[in-house]
Amino acid sequence: MLNHNYTHWVSRAMLVAILACTTAFRTNKDTPGGTYLHKISSPAGHTTLEYNADKSLRKVIRVHQSEGATYQEVLLPVYENGRLTRTLSTEDGTALTGDLNTTLEYASSGNQVRKISYYRDNAVYTIDSLVFNADGKISTGYHLALNPASGAWEISGYQHYSWDQHGDVARMDNFGKQPGREGFQMTSSVTYSYDNRQNPQQLRPELAYVLDATAANLSTHNILSENISLEDASSVITHNYSYIYNADKYPVSATFRGRANEETVKLEWVRL
Repeated sequence: MLNHNYTHWVSRAMLVAILACTTAFRTNKDTPGGTYLHKISSPAGHTTLEYNADKSLRKVIRVHQSEGATYQEVLLPVYENGRLTRTLSTEDGTALTGDLNTTLEYASSGNQVRKISYYRDNAVYTIDSLVFNADGKISTGYHLALNPASGAWEISGYQHYSWDQHGDVARMDNFGKQPGREGFQMTSSVTYSYDNRQNPQQLRPELAYVLDATAANLSTHNILSENISLEDASSVITHNYSYIYNADKYPVSATFRGRANEETVKLEWVRL
């Protein structure tokens, strides 16, 4: 789901190829076989990705760990004509079906995801509507919520993306409604810097829309820093990211550093 605040990518967006209701990360897609992401681990738990014979994603298993509690979530992608069209969720790791979790709608021409609907108890509770620029990059992501009084879907907020010449998100502006003020107001903005390493997710671009349409998932390269400016604050919040790569140039760990905390996720790869 699109997020109004992008503040903790390593533990949230990347900690799981979680809602990874899609096909695999594959970083050498032009060679026989290929290298695919298999497992992501952090202090909060781990996520395991399983694949079909055609290398599409078959199952995502998330195990959450906290003090005194461990629980599991399973996501089952469903494809039609080679495109992800919906995901099912269950708590049973052996299940072949589950409850409807998301549905994806595509543009009439091409493979751009135009609409993602999120379900609870088989009913849509929120919608993301995506707009693309002339270069095929997402320019705006609208969040829609159901107005209980009118029964109509209304925009509750949106994100605007600015891109640089390298295919990376240079800036993301968040807009929402503020009490006592008309229309939408910018609530925060984020600017980014990057390394020159290929973001593995870019070889499966549809992945971003089911994970989080944030810079970490949309950009060509990997984020090194983000500077967050809040509308009602004078200071800027800075987060830094660092990576360790293996000999094949795949990231095997990613570390997030904020003002008062640090977290590292480990990534394991498999050849299929």
